[in-house]
Amino acid sequence: MSKGVIVYVCSYCDAQYPKWVGRCSQCGKFGTVATEGMVLQRPAKISISTSSTQTINLGDFKNLRVSKFSSGSTEIDRVLGGGIVAGSVSLVTGEPGVGKSTLFLAMAGHLLQKTLYVSGEESAEQVSLRLQRLGISGENISFTTANEVSGLSQVILNKKPVLVVVDSLQTMFSNTSEGVPGSSTQVRAVLSGLIEAAKQGQSAIFVIGHVTKEGVAAGPKSIEHLVDVVLQLEGSPNQGLRFLRAVKNRFGPTDEVGVFQMGQYGLVEVKNPSEIFLSERHQGAGSCVTAVLEGSRSLLIELQALVTHSRLAYPKRATTGFDVNRLGVLLAVLGERAGVKLNYSDVYINLAGGFRSREPALDLAVVAAVASAALKKPLPSDLVVFGEVGLGGEVRPVLAAEKRINEAQRLGFKQVLLPNLPADSQIVSGIELVMIRTVAEAVDWLKC
Repeated sequence: MSKGVIVYVCSYCDAQYPKWVGRCSQCGKFGTVATEGMVLQRPAKISISTSSTQTINLGDFKNLRVSKFSSGSTEIDRVLGGGIVAGSVSLVTGEPGVGKSTLFLAMAGHLLQKTLYVSGEESAEQVSLRLQRLGISGENISFTTANEVSGLSQVILNKKPVLVVVDSLQTMFSNTSEGVPGSSTQVRAVLSGLIEAAKQGQSAIFVIGHVTKEGVAAGPKSIEHLVDVVLQLEGSPNQGLRFLRAVKNRFGPTDEVGVFQMGQYGLVEVKNPSEIFLSERHQGAGSCVTAVLEGSRSLLIELQALVTHSRLAYPKRATTGFDVNRLGVLLAVLGERAGVKLNYSDVYINLAGGFRSREPALDLAVVAAVASAALKKPLPSDLVVFGEVGLGGEVRPVLAAEKRINEAQRLGFKQVLLPNLPADSQIVSGIELVMIRTVAEAVDWLKC
């Protein structure tokens, strides 16, 4: 081995530098390059023997099935793709106070198998009080405050729990790595040790991690590539609803969403999210009900629009839960193709209930809500609107229209404003379908 060198690492993009810099030249972030160095030894020249290299025919594994077990929560199983995979490692992120520890402590308590809860932030007494508040006995949960990854790995291999919850990643450290707990070097070393323990002991590990000011997982960006699943729990601490999404999932889809509501006994599953989103609906000008597709189910949500006269040189466009750039495009189409000019008006869009979506099916609902607010004409209270809008003003079909219509009928809606459907579509009777081709037709129908 030759003499070691000191390398400084960016905590956002994992770029490396021979000396400290204030701004990372790779990602452009300020203050993300670690001030403590990571000592690396330049390895000696490695000789590779081609005779020991072997290949495997992947066709031999065509009958292989991934075994999953239930987490005890229908919503968590939905997001994970049917259940938890033994030996997998999942990273859970979210804002402080959103309910990450509460949700996964409850999940550990609901499992009948042996589980292990690791906390570097709370004592056993504090965790026990939280279990009492959740109404969980905790008889199947073992607890430890071990925060050194090699010692924790030994506990996992000896106890062989089915599920391990680590709270949190930033409180763990590794004796074999430089830096303080929570630094980019330590976070990567700790996660690598937990992954090795999970594969050897076939224990499913859920690691709770902090987030940065931008809302992304704290630590080097490469930690998201190391784990099998990245879960994100969203929702303001001041609101009752929480949304669990899979940002990355090696064993299932990433378009599912789990909906929870904060109650007296922690986070409770929401069996019918559409009713929650529409429970406090404002039926007036600018209010529109739309159907969005989240994974395997359709949800009805309220989309609100407010149009006011602007006192600024450049009118304001603001959104909550919807892409503000997409709003600018839709307003341009609405003005040029349907004659609803909003050049001197401020426009605000809000998806009620704290929901957020970027689905194209929201386009027509945004157009209808904005036109309703601008013309001061309320939409029918029993109407659901969905469809994609093109730059030419055309309204295009969206996926799973039948599923959206069925959900609308189930909740008692009588009309659906949507694009033309294919001739072979199987639509249930008992609901009126208003099919249009252009945005101008939608505005004309609204005026009538």
